[in-house]
Amino acid sequence: MSGVLTMGSLDPAFDAATGVDGGPVVVDLRTVEFVEPAGLCALAALLEYLCARCEVVDLALTGRDVPAYLERMNFFRSFGDRVRTNADVASLEERRRHNPGTLQELINFHAEEEIPGIIERISEILENQGYRLRERVAICSTLSEVCANAAEHGVSSFGAYAAVQAYHHIVSGSRRRGEEVLIAIADGGVGVRETLSRNPKYSEHTTTDTDALRHALEMGVSATGEIGRGGGLALVAGIAARAGGSLSLRSGSGRVTVYENRKNSRNVPEFPGTFVRVSLPRTQQEKSSG
Repeated sequence: MSGVLTMGSLDPAFDAATGVDGGPVVVDLRTVEFVEPAGLCALAALLEYLCARCEVVDLALTGRDVPAYLERMNFFRSFGDRVRTNADVASLEERRRHNPGTLQELINFHAEEEIPGIIERISEILENQGYRLRERVAICSTLSEVCANAAEHGVSSFGAYAAVQAYHHIVSGSRRRGEEVLIAIADGGVGVRETLSRNPKYSEHTTTDTDALRHALEMGVSATGEIGRGGGLALVAGIAARAGGSLSLRSGSGRVTVYENRKNSRNVPEFPGTFVRVSLPRTQQEKSSG
């Protein structure tokens, strides 16, 4: 496990999870020093998968910073009674906390009526970071559809998870100065490939998970499932790319990430559902001109 907990750093754990036999398992995060929202949502999805298949799941942590962050992001509210951990959660819960207006704690949702509150919070964070109204509307409308589809069509018992955080530094990518908003949504639904395959006109684009993801990121693609309708994800990908960030879409054994001047595809360990990560960097100059 690397020092930063991301979706990708959990790939070995997802790969190993397919071979669990019901016995006790340990998710070892002792080398993790920093957790971003994508890692938080990915960890939640992994633990949901393991808890449904294993009699005991242990979470190994080290130090105080990572356990304190997990507690601050409400991770233990979802998993404290289902996962054993070596962290002293009780002492962490005694601390006073406040919400600085820069984050949406890890939230689990199952129904569409829960989504407006999540989207409103994302919009507030983006506004605080200087995003223009038209950009906030485009981003939030698409993420609202992603959330709604996950809640409506997901077949897992856990529904979906979302987490957001704004940073006063660049967390990902090559840019070193400025601020960044990271948004992550993970669901346990049927996935993009199966969703697109329900529509006969997309059959030629569903040979592999990666083919389906690349097609889902094209403008005008509309299908019932865990993807934005009418190419909304392509719109958000464009906004993120122009800002120097990215949008990553993952489902099944495929992953596609859209950057400013390229689109990377690769095969990855199976992810049980659909995962969206959006990186939205911002420089002080961009905030001032917004």
